[in-house]
Amino acid sequence: MSATVIDIMFLDSSRLKDHLVTPIYNGLSDHDAQLLTIRIKVPKDPIKELKTHRKFNNHTISEFINKLSNESWDMVFNNNNNNKDVNDMFNSFLNNYIMIFNSSFPLQTVMTKKNLIKHKWITKGIKISCSTKRKLYLTCGKHPNEETKRHYQLYNKILANVIREAKKLIIIKKC
Repeated sequence: MSATVIDIMFLDSSRLKDHLVTPIYNGLSDHDAQLLTIRIKVPKDPIKELKTHRKFNNHTISEFINKLSNESWDMVFNNNNNNKDVNDMFNSFLNNYIMIFNSSFPLQTVMTKKNLIKHKWITKGIKISCSTKRKLYLTCGKHPNEETKRHYQLYNKILANVIREAKKLIIIKKC
C-alpha cells in the first residue's frame, strides 16, 4: 500500500512584492520542499513607557480638603489614654493623612510614548520661531493687509533658511 501527499499552495505575487521561493533538496525522494520567505516591513512603534502620576486639580484638591475636615481625629488625640507616646500620635496622624491623600489623589498608570528626539535639528529656538510663524499667519487672516502679509512672508522665508541650515549641520555632524 502506498500513500502520497501533495500540498499545493497558491501565492498572489501581485499583492506580495518582496518574497523569495527557494527549493530545499531533502535527498529522500524525488519531491523537493519549497521554502517561502516573505519580507515585510513592520512599522516601528515609538518606544512606550509606563508612567505613574497623581491628578491634582481644583476638584481633587477640594475633595482632599473636604475629607481632611470631615475626618475624626479621635485616634490621634485620644484623651482617654494619657500615656500615649508622641510618636504613636504622630504615626496615627500620618496614617490617616496618607489614607486620605491616596484616596483623593490615587496613583494612575498610563502608557506614554518615550520622548524620542526624532528630528535633532529642531531646536528650542526653531520651536519658538514656528510658534511665532503660526501667530503671524493667524494675524494675516484676521487683519489682512499688505504690511502683515509682507512681514509673514519675510519671516517664513528666514525661518525656512534657518531650518535648512540646521538640517545641514546635523548631516555634517553625522559624517
